[in-house]
Amino acid sequence: MTADCTAALADLVARRDIEAVITRYCRALDRADLALMETVYWPDGRDIHGIYSGSAEEFVPFIIREIRNFFVMGTHCVMNIAIEIDGDRASSESYLYSACRVKSETVPDILGERYTRLCAGLGLDSGHEHFVMAGRYLDQFQRRNGEWRIFQRQVVMDWNDPGSSQQITDEGMMANLRPMSEWGEGDPIYRLKP
Repeated sequence: MTADCTAALADLVARRDIEAVITRYCRALDRADLALMETVYWPDGRDIHGIYSGSAEEFVPFIIREIRNFFVMGTHCVMNIAIEIDGDRASSESYLYSACRVKSETVPDILGERYTRLCAGLGLDSGHEHFVMAGRYLDQFQRRNGEWRIFQRQVVMDWNDPGSSQQITDEGMMANLRPMSEWGEGDPIYRLKP
């Protein structure tokens, strides 16, 4: 194998591993999986999330606790991932699209008093609200002993759009779409084997 081929292969492997960390973050968040989230960040790293700014080691349990406290369920998707690699360091910009169902008792904390007063409870599913957010994860990675993890993450919000929940789970085709997601090991993903 030529030196160019060896370098290209190493670059591809690094990009694959970095993308795996980025998507693992989303899975850990959406399944509220603390053990999985602990594999995403270097403990001595940092997260700047808007709702949190501080050590990654403290962010990991914080974000899982907040997800469980404020939301019924959430979906975080990443796309348009641009990665720059320099040896054992890398940076990336990942476009984020997130949709979360807000617990009714936490609507003022998540969406604010004005939204709560003017819009809350107007949907078909009057006990919940939702919000959609688009933004970006700006990450700095480090590779240590061959393993890539996030060393610093900055979350940037591009836009958001809250609304009253129109979720239907008991009528039409929606009544038959099962199983539904769960947090933790009750979710079907934990039973999926290669």
